[in-house]
Amino acid sequence: MPRDATDTDDMNLAVNMGGLPMKNPVTVASGTFGYGQEYNQYFDITRLGAVTTKSLSLKVRAGNKPPRLVETPAGLLNAIGLQNVGIETYLSEKAPFLRKQGATIIGNIYGHSPDEYVELASRLEQESAADAIEANLSCPNVHDAKTASGAVLVSQDPDAIIEYTKAIRSATTLPLFIKLSPNVADIQEPALAVQEGGADGVCLINTLLGMSINPKTRRPRLSNIVGGLSGPAIRPVAVKMVWDAARVLSIPIIGTGGICTANDAIEFLLAGATAVSVGSMTFRQPDAPMQVLDGIKTYLKQHRIERVEELIGAMEV
Repeated sequence: MPRDATDTDDMNLAVNMGGLPMKNPVTVASGTFGYGQEYNQYFDITRLGAVTTKSLSLKVRAGNKPPRLVETPAGLLNAIGLQNVGIETYLSEKAPFLRKQGATIIGNIYGHSPDEYVELASRLEQESAADAIEANLSCPNVHDAKTASGAVLVSQDPDAIIEYTKAIRSATTLPLFIKLSPNVADIQEPALAVQEGGADGVCLINTLLGMSINPKTRRPRLSNIVGGLSGPAIRPVAVKMVWDAARVLSIPIIGTGGICTANDAIEFLLAGATAVSVGSMTFRQPDAPMQVLDGIKTYLKQHRIERVEELIGAMEV
């Protein structure tokens, strides 16, 4: 489809993601899309329901040393380690570009304490540099101190989730989403903690823990040893966790994990997601989010569905 094409069909693709109006339910997964500039050469990024930024920290992060990426038969192992330009460069260079383009922005943030998340969320709102906040409490590729319960990730500790979410909620009036880890025994407990903390939505799922060893050298293929597994291999796990969470939550869900096609995205919607994000597939096919969006439109036409919201949680059992 030409870059100047617009969505002019009669069906209604709009969704409301926890107070964030989205022209359609398709966004991109944080960490796979840079800050939008990198992909704008391939398609008009304003056609997305929202652009989700790479995680932002207070200071510039170099991330983990290479090798940081390993292909698997059905996905990708990454141990990037939240490399990012830092909040100051984002505010001075990245956000102005997104605003000039007219994109809806979900600013993903990462910190080492509630105070750092508070500062990041506050800055994004004060500088009008985001339309919603996605707080990453679940990156498996950084070595942070354990929570009071002994959990490695904040998102593995419901009490910590509530603490962090309440702190961020108090710092911003923007819609707030919390991104959770799938590396838990039961996703419902942390999802309910997000809701109790006052967030407007939850993002499921972040990557699964994985590793790969080179038999010839007997050494791990990632310098970090362990990485996050994404791609088609994790999609059934992600769909199930979205379904689990949707049954107990009254706040909406962004479903993510291995989405490659429109049918993949529709699975998440039927399971209970309000919006979906395309991640690893953009490395292989940069315009994958547009292919997913156009495929959803085709599906609605074929099934004579006027509103995409009719698909949310519509799985028949």
